[in-house]
Amino acid sequence: MDKCIKGQMKHSSRSFQAETPRDQDPKTVRTKFLLDNQDPRALILMDNSDYHSFRDKASKVLKNKVRFAPIEERKDTTELSYEAICSISHGKWQTCWRGVDMLKDPLDLVIVQHLLWELKPQTVVELGAYKGGSALWTADMLKMFGCKSRVISVDIDLSLLDPEAKKSPDVEFIEGDIMDIEKLLPEEFLETLVHPWFVVDDAHANLKGVLEYFDRFTQPGDYICVEDTNPIVPALMDQGLIREKLNQLKSFLSGRSQRYLVDQRYTDFFGYNATWNTNGFLKRV
Repeated sequence: MDKCIKGQMKHSSRSFQAETPRDQDPKTVRTKFLLDNQDPRALILMDNSDYHSFRDKASKVLKNKVRFAPIEERKDTTELSYEAICSISHGKWQTCWRGVDMLKDPLDLVIVQHLLWELKPQTVVELGAYKGGSALWTADMLKMFGCKSRVISVDIDLSLLDPEAKKSPDVEFIEGDIMDIEKLLPEEFLETLVHPWFVVDDAHANLKGVLEYFDRFTQPGDYICVEDTNPIVPALMDQGLIREKLNQLKSFLSGRSQRYLVDQRYTDFFGYNATWNTNGFLKRV
């Protein structure tokens, strides 16, 4: 068992000892106690070989958690350690889709896939195309889900686009500078886009200005994902451009906490803020 989990459970083991009948397995009693108290640590103790039972009990534990919360109620911390992020990053920088670089970590690929399935967005706007891998992946996922979605990806320099992404009929690439977001994606254009939207910021520039601009057009049910807000990532990668992203996100949400809520199902899917996108999955309500 993970040392962290052992440490978390150590303080409550005494109460289990007092309640455990001599003819029962302490582990069984301990698991039942945690399940009865809706404690996710029970999942660590369960017999993982009984997949159906495990899935059923896990769902009961997790669905009782409050799903949406204002950012003021969220901590900036993450259960991902510096060492874990460092190790995962070695693979993140090598990920590709259909041979096209996408540079996505495995945690957020799973999380976003769940979000796309649940939301089934009619429009996806990605800020930061790079080689086009993530836009291509998103379009392929939505097509596989049976969605007739419009996927738009913008970047200041589309010369980096991979030919495989460039030739895709399912992605619209737009070249322009998000420092002038109103010119890049004018009001008349945004008003033609069908909701619900999934807006992804991976551009690391003018974040607050971009969010304030999109705020004029979002509708209840839309989602915004602000990537790379994990406070460990800038220190790890020496990426000064993204060092202030979390602060800019919080600044944007100040006074808008009843308009945008953090979807804790996605931020905490693998553990508290166990994502590159700390408190970065937002639902417009």
